[in-house]
Amino acid sequence: MTAIIETPVPVAPQPSGLQYAVRILIGCAIVWFVLDRFNHPNPLWALISVIIVTEPELSAAFLAFNSRMVNTLIGCAVGLSFLYLLGPHHWSILLGIIVSVIICTSFIRVPGSWRVAPVTVAVLMTPSVLGGGRSAGLATAIDRTVEVLIGSVVALLITYVASLVQRSSVILFPDGSTGAVKNAFPWDFLDLRELALHAM
Repeated sequence: MTAIIETPVPVAPQPSGLQYAVRILIGCAIVWFVLDRFNHPNPLWALISVIIVTEPELSAAFLAFNSRMVNTLIGCAVGLSFLYLLGPHHWSILLGIIVSVIICTSFIRVPGSWRVAPVTVAVLMTPSVLGGGRSAGLATAIDRTVEVLIGSVVALLITYVASLVQRSSVILFPDGSTGAVKNAFPWDFLDLRELALHAM
């Protein structure tokens, strides 16, 4: 009876701290350049989104992207509703924060950063309370949503490109088994000792 030995699938290496830093650096540089080209001088929320959405695995990045976008939209919807229905008051901010938390944790239940929604409510409504009027809240909502979208999409694309690099780094040894280039990035080198052992 012939025994069939299955070749184990190599586990994709996790990115190192340096690789994370390079990914985030590239993402932040891209969003800063894009927003600057559109005369948007403050890319704060886009930079934050790049940092939060950047993940080692593409599936995790999709989850972070979905969570951040949904919670941002909920925060904007709640903040604008309370701002225009109840007016710019300190108590309306607190009430909006409470309602956004209840919605995200009880009804929407999107895994991940549910705290983004109440933070968005606070960021959106505070300028109006401090004297900017209702129009300040609307402008903040638009800016934050656009920045979060741009930053999240850039982080998602960078994670996707990195995953392609990792897949292309898998090699076939002479004995039929497989291995992966260490850390799966162009500046890393293959462990030649491992290759020599497989060739023996």
